[in-house]
Amino acid sequence: MIKLFDKPSKELSVNSDDQKANEINLIQGKRPYMRAFHFSWLSFHIAFTGWFAIAPLLPYIMEDLKLTSEQTEDGNIVNVAAAVFFRFLVGPLCDRFGPRRVMALLLILGSIPVGLSALVHSPTGLIVVRFFIGILGATFVPCQFWTTQMFSKNIVGSANALVGGWGNMGAGITTIVLALIAAGFNSAGLSPSLSWRVSLAIPAFLCFTIGLCDYFFTDDCPQGDWSKRGLPPTEIHMARDEKKIVVNDGNKVVSDTASITDSEKNIPAPTTQKRDLKTFLLALKDPNVPLLMIMYACSFGVELAVDGALTLFFYKQKNFNLSKKNAGLIASLFGLMNLFSRATGGFISDFANEKIGIRGRLLTQLIIYLLEGLFLFVFPYALNSLSEAIIILILFSYFTQAGCGSTFAIVPYINPELMGVVSGLVGGGGSIGGAVFAAVFKKYPDSSMPFTILGIIVMIVSFATFLLKVEERRLIEFKRK
Repeated sequence: MIKLFDKPSKELSVNSDDQKANEINLIQGKRPYMRAFHFSWLSFHIAFTGWFAIAPLLPYIMEDLKLTSEQTEDGNIVNVAAAVFFRFLVGPLCDRFGPRRVMALLLILGSIPVGLSALVHSPTGLIVVRFFIGILGATFVPCQFWTTQMFSKNIVGSANALVGGWGNMGAGITTIVLALIAAGFNSAGLSPSLSWRVSLAIPAFLCFTIGLCDYFFTDDCPQGDWSKRGLPPTEIHMARDEKKIVVNDGNKVVSDTASITDSEKNIPAPTTQKRDLKTFLLALKDPNVPLLMIMYACSFGVELAVDGALTLFFYKQKNFNLSKKNAGLIASLFGLMNLFSRATGGFISDFANEKIGIRGRLLTQLIIYLLEGLFLFVFPYALNSLSEAIIILILFSYFTQAGCGSTFAIVPYINPELMGVVSGLVGGGGSIGGAVFAAVFKKYPDSSMPFTILGIIVMIVSFATFLLKVEERRLIEFKRK
């Protein structure tokens, strides 16, 4: 259950077996559950301000660095492709060290190339720095891993969809805000070259700051630190109580660590399975994993490619005659839809699961992807009118992002023991899709053909839902006589 107006001080309902929360209270920020929830989406959101900082500034950067359209698309491809490598790496790191440390590390490291990109003076330098900025794209893995650790299966689809969607919304916010900031600096008297460079200091600062907050003010799991995740419920010290002290006879003060029970001392530390190539291969042996990778490539991958190309696409439409500012504002609608679109994918999946079980999640997956592909295919036919183009843009944006939510509503059911690896692989599939589809936009730089191609691919891939077998159930089952 998701609560909007419940009392912030009210404790969440918790599963007695695994100590995961059974509900979400959006106006609460208490540790460990809702603090982790809010920092999960906020961290991913801020990561997007750095990861996609270059895209809304491209009209300025292209003029300053004398970039060709081909060089611009190369940068978009490199930026997205880099996230593939980092996402595959980050999954096992989450299993080993927990989501809090990994998220903090990614944001802090990612802030460095974002800041350094302001010093670039050549097309090659821009491509190189955009590769390292791609590390911020890997924050999606700890984002989803974090909420999976905190919330039970009855609500995890909604939790994952909410944090993923609100995080992805950072792309839309960045498209608006950075373009306006650069325009503001330019209007204030700075040169166009200096305007875009100074603007990049803002996402770099935000990434670094939120990374520090992740490390010092949040928890990995209901038990607190990742090292305590194996403690049984009767021995759990909830994160909010870890700092408490015990006062004896009004004078003697004993720290909590000094009063640990003998039974706690005898509890073995949780073991962590070694993560290596064999672990990846073990996860990939499950046919569901590569299938979900392909499907996620057709939702989040499409989103990445379109996010990187949409501003210039609208700017180059001569019949619309848009300014750089207005082209960016219209393009930002695509990312801003994440305020609710990805979340509703998770909500619908949870609702369908409640009504007809896991097959409800699969049916949701099929319908959403089929409609996504349909509206992508239709989009080029709406370009004769700006209003029609915006309407179809909103529709394919909704289903693209809802598909992200419905996909990660299924992921927690796939090999829970390798959750980090599976999340990393599926997330990496999204980045691979982003790189492949960005190459399609590069192939047809001044054409609407990429949307037609993407629409056909997504509609075909939607039928892969019939191949998924989750909890021994398929969408359509044939009984043997």
